[in-house]
Amino acid sequence: MEKYKICPSCGTRNAPTVLECTKCEADLTRVKITDEENERLAKEAAAAEKTAGPVMVRVCDCGERNPANARKCHACGEDISDIPPSTEEVSAPTGGRDFVLGSLDGQYAYRLPAADVTVGRENEMRDYLSSKRYVSRTHARLIIEGDALFIENLSTTNFTYINDQRIAERTELHDGDELGLGGMNIGGKRQSDAAYFLVRICACT
Repeated sequence: MEKYKICPSCGTRNAPTVLECTKCEADLTRVKITDEENERLAKEAAAAEKTAGPVMVRVCDCGERNPANARKCHACGEDISDIPPSTEEVSAPTGGRDFVLGSLDGQYAYRLPAADVTVGRENEMRDYLSSKRYVSRTHARLIIEGDALFIENLSTTNFTYINDQRIAERTELHDGDELGLGGMNIGGKRQSDAAYFLVRICACT
């Protein structure tokens, strides 16, 4: 698949080796190399993060809000298949910075609700991660400091990866990074039991 850089100023596709846009001469030294698949995924994640309006959830007796298609509560394990889905209003945030992890399949988007969040199969994002066997129960910690987002790996088994590079210490995440929990892209393939996200960081309006 063809690789290229998309100019942030004019949107022109440039060869991956160029340092300036061939059309508007904008600086491309910090622009990530992408391809059509990743460009599509980035657009889907960006669209998901802006979503506002009603969503359907199943609210367990324990108070946990589960996806409408869930049959068991992700928090307590109770059968919730007989609980009718209800509508919950989701508002787009305003002011400051917005930090969102969008799954590569475009089916899930997680907006960080606090400055310090622990994610994993039994922590935050468990509604999406509970079925991912390569993700640890307590896998990683996400920290917001000012306008920056950082991640710390907490897993001692399958680890955490940024752009297919395993991290050993607290690392800053940037807009457009690919985050892998429990796996990475190996020879163009990703492990189905790991979880992969595109990082989206934007200014709220």
